[in-house]
Amino acid sequence: MNYISRLVLAIFALLFSVSTPALAHNYNNQGICTDADCTEPYEPPTLQDGWYLLANAGNVEWFSAHVNQGGNNIFSKAKMVADIDFTNVTHTPIGVNDVTKFNGKFDGQGHRIMNMKIRTSKDLQGFFGGLRGGGTTVCNLIIDKSCQIAGKQRVGGIAAFAQTIVGEPIVIENCVNEANITGTSTAVGGIFGGSMSPHPAIHIRNCINKGIIRGSGESATIAGWLGDNAGSLVENCYNTGRLTGIDSSKRNMVRHGGSSAVRNLFELYSNSTYTQGMKKDWITDSPKTSGELCYLLSCGQNADVWRQTLGEDELPLPFDGSGKVYLCGKSYCNGDLIEGESFFSNEDEGLVVLGHEYTKGHCLVCGGLQPGYSFAPRKVFLMGGQSNADGRSATGTMPQYIRDYVDKGGSRFCYWSYANGTEEAWQMFSGKMTPYMPYTDNNTTSRCGFDAIVYHLIEEALQERFYVIKESRGGTAIDPRCNSTGNLWWCADADWLSTASPRSGHSLTLEFVENIGLCIDNVLSQLEEGYRIQCIMWHQGEADRTQPAAYHDNLRQLVSYLRACIVEKTGDPSYATLPFIAGTVNRNSTQYNAVVEQAVLQLATEDPNFHVVDMSDCKLGSDVLHFDAAGSVDAAQRMFEKLKSLGLLEEEDPTGVPSLPAEGCMNGSNACYDLQGRQVANGNPANGNLPNIYIRNGRKVLNPSH
Repeated sequence: MNYISRLVLAIFALLFSVSTPALAHNYNNQGICTDADCTEPYEPPTLQDGWYLLANAGNVEWFSAHVNQGGNNIFSKAKMVADIDFTNVTHTPIGVNDVTKFNGKFDGQGHRIMNMKIRTSKDLQGFFGGLRGGGTTVCNLIIDKSCQIAGKQRVGGIAAFAQTIVGEPIVIENCVNEANITGTSTAVGGIFGGSMSPHPAIHIRNCINKGIIRGSGESATIAGWLGDNAGSLVENCYNTGRLTGIDSSKRNMVRHGGSSAVRNLFELYSNSTYTQGMKKDWITDSPKTSGELCYLLSCGQNADVWRQTLGEDELPLPFDGSGKVYLCGKSYCNGDLIEGESFFSNEDEGLVVLGHEYTKGHCLVCGGLQPGYSFAPRKVFLMGGQSNADGRSATGTMPQYIRDYVDKGGSRFCYWSYANGTEEAWQMFSGKMTPYMPYTDNNTTSRCGFDAIVYHLIEEALQERFYVIKESRGGTAIDPRCNSTGNLWWCADADWLSTASPRSGHSLTLEFVENIGLCIDNVLSQLEEGYRIQCIMWHQGEADRTQPAAYHDNLRQLVSYLRACIVEKTGDPSYATLPFIAGTVNRNSTQYNAVVEQAVLQLATEDPNFHVVDMSDCKLGSDVLHFDAAGSVDAAQRMFEKLKSLGLLEEEDPTGVPSLPAEGCMNGSNACYDLQGRQVANGNPANGNLPNIYIRNGRKVLNPSH
């Protein structure tokens, strides 16, 4: 080939390479490439104002692959702009594993995912795989009844799992699952499968499950396992689907640990053994169609999320497009409906709210305070101990009034703060006092102790607000020589306390005192009417059975220390005689010790303000260690009767506060304490006993020589 020919060919090749465009891909109406040698199998979505607009299955799969590449892609945002059909399209979960989790925003805009089939033996299956803590949001999405999702563990309709504690909570809101969800293992849920450690805060609200949920166990219709983050919340949701694989506590809608809030749930698939969302006092014959369910789901929300056009819509939905439902006729002052006088309409036909019913300054209906009423000081009760105080009776087995605390968002009159030596409970409760609700700690089912029934009995007797500060942990001893759960002890020995600190520093005693102080500073001291600590209730001793001979002195020392710290915090010397009420260990318990019991009884003979409640025959559960529901009721009634007999439930008499001598010793301990609550040298014996506090001019001093 001559030079001219080669030059022409070179120019032609250059022109061809410059001017020929890249080959265009051919996509079908589902956004799937139909070319045999396609290098980009899914149609890229349009990017508009930072949001990917998803119009077909190919767009969704492109977005899934984009997120699953990791890096900054996990923060991407997407909106659905149409119902999307997945017929013959395989879906890969968005956020494919525990390394690459979705951390962006996804808005379904009320559209449906249809004909999506996920059938695998793998874990972590759902439309979304993993969601990462830190402001992730999934909203306004419907998984249609034509879809099926099947996997092994952590399987969910909207999302399979969540993990990582950073920033704001994960939010799943205004979502509907109609698909059947199956897992051959645990943590299967209609909306959400299961959280993974470290558990992020997850907020699930205004969601519906209609599908059949099948797990091998430990599964639920809304969230199979929410995790144990105290900041998690599930509210304003309902279920109509059947559940297989419920846990032993019959938590049918949400399984969770910690103090996660679960409220305003409605279970519409009837099962008498369920413990969540089982509303029995509907005022209409068909709450699903009458507007009653829609109205109740909307209660307490600023936005009118739930909508239903009455006479047309079978069920309410958390989207615009249908009518707003109004309560009309009459209602009680707390918003509760009145059968025969409350009705629902898509038109605002007016509502008459009945007046308050005040007794002793409180409305018996809503708990509101009567303006201008002069209240006596609020009663405060302290509660402490180990597992029988901590509670081991499943909430679902307790009397209905205890279960109502869960369904109704807590007690009307009892406000409490609770600590147990864990950072989780401390972050949730320390220095805060909220309506009493049975607490669920890490790795346990929802449960409560006999004290829950005591609070109810106090509530019924007083019919006014009162406060509880509780410190308890199962398996904890006073004596540091005994094995004690979490390496936490109730010891009040001065040398031991000098090297201890709350929570990770091993001292329940110091944590209890610290929380009492915080509650006084943040809540009780702010009450216009003032407050009065009534007593310390106590149930403990099982864990000290290996050092029974020391229990008498150890418990006496603890009682003295707690009283002294309260005197110091409040500046009120009368708390040196604060009643201490101890329940005894059941004599049939596998951890009963006669020497421990005798020590408790002996203290009652030495200290006139130390009282004993005989719980030695209160019924135990199958573990022969903890009170069952019947035993809890019995123990609570006995504790309540003791409170009454001591006059601790009577109206406060400002002139009747116990007084201390101008100078003298308070009996009942082998130690004195200085003004910081630290143990110091013993005082002089008084009446044959060593003093715990010496009083001069109404103040504590080290001993009579000071």
